[in-house]
Amino acid sequence: MGKILTFPKQSIAPITVRNGSKHRISVEVLDEVRPRRTRWAVQFEIQEASGYAALDGFTDAAVAAGYRHRFFVGTTRAVRRFVAETSDLVADGRIALWIDGVRVQPQIRKLA
Repeated sequence: MGKILTFPKQSIAPITVRNGSKHRISVEVLDEVRPRRTRWAVQFEIQEASGYAALDGFTDAAVAAGYRHRFFVGTTRAVRRFVAETSDLVADGRIALWIDGVRVQPQIRKLA
């Protein structure tokens, strides 16, 4: 019988988000294997956080060209929810995410 190895899971380093409205979020899709699938997953979370109007210009062609999509989110609660839902994509290196000009970084959690 073989032994199953467990590796440390990546999580997101804590960031401080200012309290208030009108948060600017930038998303860049870095996934080279399945960029369309990653864009679709991020697109769903963008429309949940900010509505359909925030998706203007976020297309497969723009992602292939290296476009960094920018949009505004109205509340801090929506930003927290957006980060929670996209944290796996950030930790896997599929997307790069900036909130109010600060990049969200993955961090390796050390287990004892």
